[in-house]
Parts: sequence; structure tokens; C-alpha cells
Amino acid sequence: MEKKFNIDKIVFVGRNYDEYMKMFELHLSYLKNKRILDCAAGASSFTTELFKKGYDAIATDVLYDVDPYALEKKCENELSKVMQALSGVEDMYVWDYFKNPDELRKHRMTTYQAFINHYRKEKGNKYIKSELPKLPFEDNEISLVLSSHFLFLYDDRLSYEFHKDSIKEMLRISKEIRIFPLLGLNSKKSLFVDKIMVDGLSNGVKVEIIKVPYEFMRGGNEMMKITK
Repeated sequence: MEKKFNIDKIVFVGRNYDEYMKMFELHLSYLKNKRILDCAAGASSFTTELFKKGYDAIATDVLYDVDPYALEKKCENELSKVMQALSGVEDMYVWDYFKNPDELRKHRMTTYQAFINHYRKEKGNKYIKSELPKLPFEDNEISLVLSSHFLFLYDDRLSYEFHKDSIKEMLRISKEIRIFPLLGLNSKKSLFVDKIMVDGLSNGVKVEIIKVPYEFMRGGNEMMKITK
């Protein structure tokens, strides 16, 4: 039987600023004077930390209309579910950035707490509700869209049409998209990755697969970069 990180839903968890910089091979000099969108951001603290540094960062997610207290409880409950699902499949992961599951849990908790603190202050401003494949932004309003642990990861429940429509919508509002990881929950490269590469998106769009200096899911050290 194939091993899989077995979770019954799309979970509301998030990665921190340092993980984002590595996952998407980013540098602050590159982000300067750009409007950056974290799309399907969940409980990521990337926008929080980038905002503190004076950068123009916003985040969007389907749950960003939820009351902060209720959303904090959801973060807490879903982190518990993630840690339970991790039990027994630890060998599917590289314990380098995180030394062990307990350290992972502490990092994820610190991340969602930082997110919630900022969300309380900036809900509706820096944290905007949306539901892919539609985004509430104007054409080319965004310089760079980052999509972490949503597209490709949940290819067992989000259709290829959903992926393609979501990427096209991100391209409508931005000049560049970066997606990480390219693996499904079974730690194998999503079949949708090659389909996107083969099908193409539109004339003048370049799709690249780039190796990055971050690997937690074993084999998950590549991102998709799409530019127009």
C-alpha cells in the first residue's frame, strides 16, 4: 500500500518567513518595490514578517472573513490533526530544517500565533478573503504571486481544471507566479506539473522548474516559476 500523508481535508496551517525565502528562492533585494501576494496563504506568517520589514505584502485565503478568535482555534485544532497524520510516515520527510516532529510543531505554532496577531489588526486590509479560481484584484495589480502548499499538493481533491484556471487567474493579476512544492501528499511529483508544462498557459508565458534550497517533503526541493 502506498504511503501517504493522510489528511481528510485541506488544512489551515502555514510556513514562516524563512521557509518562504528558501522555498521560493527569494532575496529581499528582489522584493523591493514589488507588490507581493501570498495566495491561499493559510496561517503563514510571511506577510506578517515582510510587512514589518516595510515591504508591500498582502495575503488572501478563503477563510479570511473568519473571526480572529475562531480562526486561532482552527489553527490550533488543525495543527493537532497534522501532527497526528505525520505519525508513522516520518520517513517521508527530511529532518534537517526541523530536527524532529516536536520542533516542527513548535515552529508551526509560533508561525500561526504571529499570523493571528497581525490578522487581528489587518483583517480586510492585508488579509483579504478570496476563493480560487477567482481573485479580487485588477489586471497586473500584483508584481509577484507566491502559492505555498496548496496547488499540486492537493491534486487528489482539486481537479486539473481547477489548477489551470487558478494559475491563469494568478497570471491575470500578476507578472510572475511561484508555486511550491510540486509534490502531492504521497510525496510524488504531481501529474499536473507536466500537464501544465505541456499544455502551456498562453502565448508569451514561460514555465520553469527550479531547484530551491529547501526540502522537507522528501524530494520536494523544486518550485514552478511562471512569468509573462
